[in-house]
Amino acid sequence: MEDWRPLGKHRMRVEQDVLFVVAQGEIEADEIIGLCEELLKIQQQHGWAFEIVDATAGAGMSANTRRQNAEWHRQHSLDVEAAVFGAGVFLQTIFSLMANALRIVGRGRLKTQFVANEVEARAWVALRREARRTTT
Repeated sequence: MEDWRPLGKHRMRVEQDVLFVVAQGEIEADEIIGLCEELLKIQQQHGWAFEIVDATAGAGMSANTRRQNAEWHRQHSLDVEAAVFGAGVFLQTIFSLMANALRIVGRGRLKTQFVANEVEARAWVALRREARRTTT
């Protein structure tokens, strides 16, 4: 397991096929592109990518960030399954809108599951990983 490393004001680390993210405030365009690039590396290495997001201290994203994120997804095929905890209704709405937008404009997919805590997030990822292994 690698150590936590900064991504702008956020933190991330990789644990095999999972990118862990601790959000701190609003995500900026360069930060979300950095996350996407990291997820793409994981997908290339494992055939899939999971993300666990601690959104307790997270906020939204600007229109510019959403545009740049959409543009990145038009050019890359990224299939991510994310478990998110600590997200209030506002952030849950942002994640849902982003997943729908990526489905429409992008070449990949973002499946999001909202859970209560990291233990539930890890359990959900373990179930999804097993499902991936049996269908791949």
